[in-house]
Amino acid sequence: MTDRKPKPPRNPRKVLIHKINLVWYPVTLLPILALFLAAAYGYLPMLVGLFAVFLLFFWLFSFGFAVYSKFRKPKEPRQ
Repeated sequence: MTDRKPKPPRNPRKVLIHKINLVWYPVTLLPILALFLAAAYGYLPMLVGLFAVFLLFFWLFSFGFAVYSKFRKPKEPRQ
């Protein structure tokens, strides 16, 4: 049999965000709505309105993941 060297223990992934602050989500929704309304009333080109719709979907998914990670139970550490 061949002798295998033991692998060094893997370092856990570092978490970039430790605390999620949901206060900023409504604040970021205001410029998105302003872009959409400005494009709808003709102050900006309609392409900006489509971009605002894209940002709205991006905002929805981001908000959903933030709420999920805020209210889920943390995993028990392995030993």
